[in-house]
Parts: sequence; structure tokens; C-alpha cells
Amino acid sequence: MMAFMRRSLALLWMSAACSFVPAGDLGVGDDDDVPPPPDGPVATDPDAAPPPDDIVHVAAADEALGEGDLVIGQDASFDTSELLFSSELPAGVTLSAVAQDGGGPELAILRVRALSIAAGAIVRATGSRPLVVLAESVTIAGTLDAGARADVPGAGGAPPRDGSGKGSDGQRSGLYADGGGGGGGFALAGGRGGSADGAAGGEPGPAHGEPMMPVLTGGSGGGAASSNGCDASSPGAGGGAVQIYARTTISIVAGGAITAGGGGGRGGRSCTLQYLAGTGGGSGGAIYLQAPSIANAGVLAVNGGGGGGGASSDHGGPGADGGAATTRAAGGASGGSTYGAVGGAGGALDGPPEDGGGQGTFGNAGGGGGAPGRIVLRYRTGVTAGTTSPDAMTAPY
Repeated sequence: MMAFMRRSLALLWMSAACSFVPAGDLGVGDDDDVPPPPDGPVATDPDAAPPPDDIVHVAAADEALGEGDLVIGQDASFDTSELLFSSELPAGVTLSAVAQDGGGPELAILRVRALSIAAGAIVRATGSRPLVVLAESVTIAGTLDAGARADVPGAGGAPPRDGSGKGSDGQRSGLYADGGGGGGGFALAGGRGGSADGAAGGEPGPAHGEPMMPVLTGGSGGGAASSNGCDASSPGAGGGAVQIYARTTISIVAGGAITAGGGGGRGGRSCTLQYLAGTGGGSGGAIYLQAPSIANAGVLAVNGGGGGGGASSDHGGPGADGGAATTRAAGGASGGSTYGAVGGAGGALDGPPEDGGGQGTFGNAGGGGGAPGRIVLRYRTGVTAGTTSPDAMTAPY
């Protein structure tokens, strides 16, 4: 936006400077007073600074960086709902809420000069808003984690049974048969909930949005299962959304990671004379990086959460949360072979989300796995995508 306005003003100035002046009307002196035009192209300054970047998703008025450095050497957290960091922010570093450019959810913007996360440090980001970092440079040797934990969303992710790609609830048939919840969708559709003896599994959450993410948003929640006669088991929540802009470089060193995986769905409960199906996993969220130079020697991952297992004599196992890896998050184990079934794995680089396992008479099916989210890398001079799950979209700006 800012770059476009500057280009327009430059063209207008050039048009005025090159306007035609009729012969005999030079205004001052005569023809000898006018210097001859330069021979060949005009030289440019090789050390001139490039034009300011247009920061995607951020309005021009909000594109200021911070004036202080933030070095995180131990575990810490951001709450984008309350706009809080787990300790006092240094002078010149701010965290504030702003409207997203072009619409979409409100953003929590961290303005900093240099951001560094040390090896071994895990920085969690939760809350209702996506986390956006605006910095001069960013180095991540530890982990920036905006992923969901079971039914707790990551920063900007949707709760269970919510979001544009939410999975549908499983159905009940008769007194005992239960279908599993559908997995949340994002870059792909989620996994379908397993069916059992006439009880349909929940529909998978649909794929939605565009690959280059014109709107920054997190993942969607999985679908539930019937709770008749038992305490309800919660589906997985959606992974969060994290965006990092640096004026110079973004570096994820070996051993470092940025992750925004979906939450695993809970397994079905085993109660007196009643067993329940597993719930759907949440979809992975979003990672958006923009800098002239991006170097990833670590891991960027937005994997879906696994679906919960169906109960039998024991509770069904919970699906795993989407992690910082290229492998799929495991679905929950069956609570027993008589009536239970396994949950579907979440989607990742290694494969799409799986449907929940089905069962027969009086069965309790597994929940579907959550879909992977999206990763976008925007660069000017160079990019090393490194290990990403799923594959990243890369493009110059």
C-alpha cells in the first residue's frame, strides 16, 4: 500500500519534470543557458535504501517497528486476548491490538527492534487474536508455539466446534451406537468421523481460504460426539496464527521451530452401561513470514490434531496435538476391541488427515483427524524454506 503510493507520486513527479517547453519560450536567458541532456542513462546510488515494505495484513498507519530489543532466554507466554506478556516488556517494546488490513480478525501486534528466542526456550501464544511480530530482525533458536493444546486454541485459533472449517458432530443410533466427530478443515478437508451401526460419523470440516492467505486466521475446531449418559468429551481446538515481519532477516536456526498445530480430540468416555465415541481433532493454523531474507534451518509446522478413540471397557485414548514435526499426530487408541475404535491421524507433510475408525453393533467410533494449516514465506532477496509441514508457499514481494 505504502510502496504503491510512493511509486504513484514518483511517476507524477517524473511527468512534471519531463514536460515539454516550446522553443523560444525558455523563460531565462537563451539556448546557451540550458545544459545539454546527459549522455546515456542517469547513474543511481548503489547504496540507496530500498523502498519501505508493504507489510501484509497490516494497515500502513500501523506498520511502525519497535525501538527496544526483546531477548527471551526461558519459557514465556503471550496472551493476545489480554495483550499480556508473562514478564514486563522492555522499554521500546509494545503489544497492542489493531484492525487487520482488508478485514479479518483483529491482530495483536508485538513491535520490537530485535526479537531473539534462545535455544531451549518455549514461548507459548494463546488468546483470541493472531500474534503478529514487527521487527528489524528476528532469530529463533528455541520454539515459538501458537498451537492448540487439546480443547484450548492457539493464538487466533477457533474453539472446538467452531471456525470456518469446523467438523460436524457424530450422530447416535438407538441406545448405544455412536458416530465419531469430524476433524476440522483448513488447507484440506478434515477426516470424517467413523460410523457405527447406523450412527453416522460427523462430516469433515471443509477446506477454506486461499493458499497465499490474504486474510490471517487460525485453524478450526473438531466436531463432538454424543454425550448421552456420560460426561461430554471435548473435541480438539484450532491451531493459532503467527506472522513475523522483519525489515532485514528472519532466521530459524537448527533446533529452532515455529509451530501452530491443531489440538487432539478427546477419547470417548466409558460410563456405567454407556460408552461414547471419540471426538474430532482440530485443524492446524497459520504461519506467515515476510522479510528480505528468510533462512529456516529448523522446523515450521501447522499439523492437524489427531481424532479421539472410541470407548469400550475403558475410555478411548486422546488424539495427539499437532507438533513440530513432519509426521502426522496420532489418533487416540480404542478403549477396547469389543465396542471401541481408533481415532484418525491428523494431517501433515507425511499425509492427509485420516477418517476415524468405524464399529459395528453397539459400537463407538473414532473421531476424524484435523487437517493441516498453511505456511507462507514472502521474501525479497532470498529464502531457504527448510523443513516445513505441510509444504510452504513461497513468493517474492
